[in-house]
Amino acid sequence: MASNTFKPGDVPNLSEKVAIVTGGNRSIGLESVYMLICKNCTVWIAGRSESGFEDAKKTLSSRPDVTETMVSRVHFLKLDLAEIKHAEETGKEFAKQHPERLDILLCNAGVSLQKGDQLSSDGYELTFQTNHLGHFAFANTLLPLLEKTAREHGEARVVITSSDAHAFAKSGIDFDALQQTKPHQGMRGIGEAMSRYGVSKLSNMLYARELDKRWAAPLRAKGVQVTADCVHPGTILGTGLGGSGSEWGVPSLVTSGVRLLGNVVGFSSLEGACTGVYVATMPDIRAKAEHGKYYTPQLNWHGRYVGSHEQPPDTKWGEDDELAARLWTFSEEALQKARA
Repeated sequence: MASNTFKPGDVPNLSEKVAIVTGGNRSIGLESVYMLICKNCTVWIAGRSESGFEDAKKTLSSRPDVTETMVSRVHFLKLDLAEIKHAEETGKEFAKQHPERLDILLCNAGVSLQKGDQLSSDGYELTFQTNHLGHFAFANTLLPLLEKTAREHGEARVVITSSDAHAFAKSGIDFDALQQTKPHQGMRGIGEAMSRYGVSKLSNMLYARELDKRWAAPLRAKGVQVTADCVHPGTILGTGLGGSGSEWGVPSLVTSGVRLLGNVVGFSSLEGACTGVYVATMPDIRAKAEHGKYYTPQLNWHGRYVGSHEQPPDTKWGEDDELAARLWTFSEEALQKARA
């Protein structure tokens, strides 16, 4: 696939535009917020912790190229993706309180390496619940506002953060297993935990694909410019997704070594944020005829980010329309149960 060079300064002027970034208080999410506010966007950081939000604002304020005006455009939206009903109600309340516009929805928040011996309060595997179901509940309530924005202001985009870890879901999605616990086995269970993470990232990919098919493509056919796509940010070991490793019995020396290696061969958080922001803002994405696609970083010869490009998924499951439709139905049923 053709690649496109991209750097943070390439983001076009986003004056008057409004974005929501889930998980925007740290790592990739925070750098996404940084790139957006530097181009005059108003950004809502959606997350569980207001103290984390305040820390994010302090981090942004400390940067020499960030002005007080930019920081004043950053707002907090309390969102707990681990509770379906809360996620849905948060989306509804946002649309009610801020009906003017929503130009960009960047679904970035996520967890990994969750133990399999407990389920969410809704009865689902914790990684799948947070990474997919919570976003499904939250984002789907915002679709009317995104459509309204596109009709009145020209376009609106949804970007879902997936990962090349979708390849860990070697057998697709076992829907029964999503509602079952497994004994915690310490380090021996890390492989299964990564498989569960892979299922959640495959679900993110299929959600973007099906969302574009069901919602965005029919509207584009009527001249309403809305899009849904997904991205792989790259390998970033400083996201905090997997915790400290101690709960898995991993020695601290090992986790420290892995982080050190990640600092050498992995992306920075800013590099990791680039593909999502590229897909959320750049004009060439709008010009594409097809969406529901998967975008990944383009690297130079020594492994640094230079741009982003559309790529096919790494497994057949990422283009399985039947599986995507089944996931959508399963997710809708989960929402109905949570409302009861």
